[in-house]
Amino acid sequence: MWRRLLTFLFKSYQLMVLEPQGGQTVRNMRINRATILGIVLLLCIGSGALVWHYAPRETEDLSARYYQLQQQNHDQRDKLAAGEGELAVAKEQIAGLKDELMNSQQQIEELQQAKTVYESILEARKSAGVRILRASASLGDVDANGTRQLSYSIILVKGGNYPRSVTGTVHIDAFGADGQRADLQLDEKHADLPYSMDTHAFLEGNVIWAQDWQPVKLQITRMNYQGAERDQVEIDVDGTKPQ
Repeated sequence: MWRRLLTFLFKSYQLMVLEPQGGQTVRNMRINRATILGIVLLLCIGSGALVWHYAPRETEDLSARYYQLQQQNHDQRDKLAAGEGELAVAKEQIAGLKDELMNSQQQIEELQQAKTVYESILEARKSAGVRILRASASLGDVDANGTRQLSYSIILVKGGNYPRSVTGTVHIDAFGADGQRADLQLDEKHADLPYSMDTHAFLEGNVIWAQDWQPVKLQITRMNYQGAERDQVEIDVDGTKPQ
């Protein structure tokens, strides 16, 4: 058996290298299977040695690169979370500033309106006599109780220094689009609203609107302390339309 194996391995073969043209022998050598197997074995061992030598280094490099990328990803996530938190805080601050700005703007508008009113009062006081300077009214929406309220605001002004003070009453009539008429109950005890002033007076209030029609106009009548009519104005009721 061993003899056959040795014969198989070391049996020589002649290898000739011929020229492409002419057929002359360029190189002549003898080779056997053992030599071929030895060369193949050396190549395998060399390749294994190279892999054994370089593979751990490549693995270490890849592991280090993977850890570096993982750390960078973690840092980026932390930065993103911090940025989102700062953005949320900034949005809340901006919303708060907008609310403050709107409140300030509303206060400025209210102060401007009050300034305009008082300027008109001062201008009206330059002329003697008592008059209705301004008036407005609005009808509210139906509330939970199924009722509506009619709001009114009246400014009276007394010009001159005599008499020092004046008293009287104000009467309001409401009119509908089809000619309906209703007296407003302005006081708990009386239909008319009393006033007393030295320079000016603000008359404001709300009355429950119990009629089945909408008021479109108000007629405001001012009377002196004796009940005599002195002046009268008509105003539109805001938020209502003729039926």
